[in-house]
Amino acid sequence: MCVTAIASQSASSDEKAAPAKLQFNRDIRPILSEHCFACHGPDKNKRKGKFRLDERDGALSKKAIVPGKSAESPLVERIFSKDDTE
Repeated sequence: MCVTAIASQSASSDEKAAPAKLQFNRDIRPILSEHCFACHGPDKNKRKGKFRLDERDGALSKKAIVPGKSAESPLVERIFSKDDTE
């Protein structure tokens, strides 16, 4: 009985330790806001890029993101780049 209780506690501890599912507004938008929106954001008077990243359709049409394949997304590549010109 004691073993069952310990195993049960371990299982619930593991479930609590699992990372939360990514949410765009909570996890992704703040990164884009800090690093990308100055040139690719909603303010058309400040926008320097040729497309917007604050709108999904714009990012998809320019193939900046590849849904479900972050390793193939040029946007992710640029976020992690050490090159300040990207």
